[in-house]
Amino acid sequence: ESAETTAAAGKEETSKEAAESKTEEKAKAGTVTKIAILLPGFITDKSWNQGAYEGLKELESQGYEIAYTEDVQAADMESTFRSYCEEGYEFVIGHGVQYGDACVRVAEDFPECYFFITGNPPEGENPSNIAFYDYKEYEGAYVCGALAAYQSETGVIGYIGGGDNSTQASDKNAFVEGAKAAVPDIEVKTVITGTFNDSSKGKETALAMIEQGVDVILQTCDETGLGAFEACEEKGVYCIGYTSDQGSLVKDDLCLTSLLVSIPTMITSQIDIIEAGEFGGLENPGLKEGVIGPYSSKVSAETAEKADAIKQKIIDGEIVITPNYNSAE
Repeated sequence: ESAETTAAAGKEETSKEAAESKTEEKAKAGTVTKIAILLPGFITDKSWNQGAYEGLKELESQGYEIAYTEDVQAADMESTFRSYCEEGYEFVIGHGVQYGDACVRVAEDFPECYFFITGNPPEGENPSNIAFYDYKEYEGAYVCGALAAYQSETGVIGYIGGGDNSTQASDKNAFVEGAKAAVPDIEVKTVITGTFNDSSKGKETALAMIEQGVDVILQTCDETGLGAFEACEEKGVYCIGYTSDQGSLVKDDLCLTSLLVSIPTMITSQIDIIEAGEFGGLENPGLKEGVIGPYSSKVSAETAEKADAIKQKIIDGEIVITPNYNSAE
């Protein structure tokens, strides 16, 4: 290895450490009166977006002025962040990992504002006035994969995602990994639909999977997932919910459990953190903090016991899951 290569590697490592250090910096304490959120979907999805909206409404009931914009896609991310800052909103939330890059660009221009991203940080240095809150959803997805594999009678299970981003990729890959660790010869079919807001596409995707023998489906795609639920209910196929406890959305207890993310609490808790001067950096709550919902009556005692054992091993560190962000797998 040449001295030049060694020096380059050392420089890269130093740069990485600096970026990590930068992400851990805290913003100065402050007060917030106006809060806005950018949503990738619609507040009626009974999932990811509705949870954020409920957190926002809770803050409104406490006297804060709120605003939100639904269905904010890539072309409008930066301008929407910027508009809210210019309108005097001191705390602006991008509800999804896809908002990270646009948020970083805007945050540098508005150092007096606080920004929050529900997802992992982009690579490189990130301003200290941004907090990243990235649930280890993949830990829950791993357990859901095992649960689905144990529950399946056909030996074929499915995953339906919404978007091509790191959170969705890691959920999908962990679901497959957990399923195959539990039942090595299980077949797992996966589809990323490309949308969180199209229930007809979700239903069509789920029906196609069911035609191929799939008898348990995890969906992580919000309103698109509601369509998948419709298909499962019509065909009497098991499903697994996302974000909130979605058991009541599907008849006959067909929803085995839900991959939970406590979004309202995550959002409302940030105000105290800002005032305490502890805002900024990255938090990674996971199974230890609760990411799996209750099981339905259709989950046998034996299957529940096996899934709980896997969950406990993850909590205890006996099973360590490395997130796989490769969307092509």
